[in-house]
Amino acid sequence: MRMSTQFDLDIDAIDPLDTMPPAKKSMVIFFMVDTSKSMEGSKLDSLNKVMGEILPELIGVGEAGTDVKVAVLDFSSGCEWVTPEPVLIEEYQRWENLTADGVTDLGEACEELCSKLSRKSFLKAPSLSYAPVIFLITDGYPTDNYKKGFEMLRQNRWFQYGLKVALAIGSSVDLEVLHEFTDDEELVLQAFGADMLKKLVREIAVTSSKIGSTSMTLTDSKGERSLEEVSGAKKEQLVEAVQELKQDILGVEDLQDIDDLEIEFDEGW
Repeated sequence: MRMSTQFDLDIDAIDPLDTMPPAKKSMVIFFMVDTSKSMEGSKLDSLNKVMGEILPELIGVGEAGTDVKVAVLDFSSGCEWVTPEPVLIEEYQRWENLTADGVTDLGEACEELCSKLSRKSFLKAPSLSYAPVIFLITDGYPTDNYKKGFEMLRQNRWFQYGLKVALAIGSSVDLEVLHEFTDDEELVLQAFGADMLKKLVREIAVTSSKIGSTSMTLTDSKGERSLEEVSGAKKEQLVEAVQELKQDILGVEDLQDIDDLEIEFDEGW
């Protein structure tokens, strides 16, 4: 009978980033896209267009020797993976337009995402994987038990270490729900029209992917840095980038200042 070895251990029991640096690294960008009935028309048309446009821009966002992959989950009445498994960005250069119908089962989508955030599933790789980038896009309120899904994700170490950003489309969005998802209101943005949507999606996707796929040593002049510290440092970089976006694109420093803008909410949707 073969003796068990350390290699028989469940790798998900090990800290996701706590492995020896490999010759080739990988990172998955998850796009969670709301395709409920309220997204029908200009909102989803605009989103479909910009997603097709940014795919070429995501080629090469990672460091040399890094495979950047894309996984797309759409959710309405239920949820479905557009990509049956993560696809190398170089091989995923044709966006398939999504269609809108149904309600907003965000909770079910979060449970499905949680099931894939595992070495046994979407994050399987022969070498080290960076923590994922998770980009949530929605225009409304959850219609199911989203808190159950959120709680499952909070127990998932890949989600804990990952970079989470949420984009609210239009003014009829429960921003508190998105704050819960990202665990930081600074990482929630809001688009009020098609042009703003395109700018925000493009900048968030490219910037977060660059930060997420950047190597950060676990040691510094003060000694060893914990995984939490490395994850926190990347999050700080993303927060700074998002703050600049709010100033450059929205013309404000935080969402509380939006009421002062001379914007006709949802104009053009």
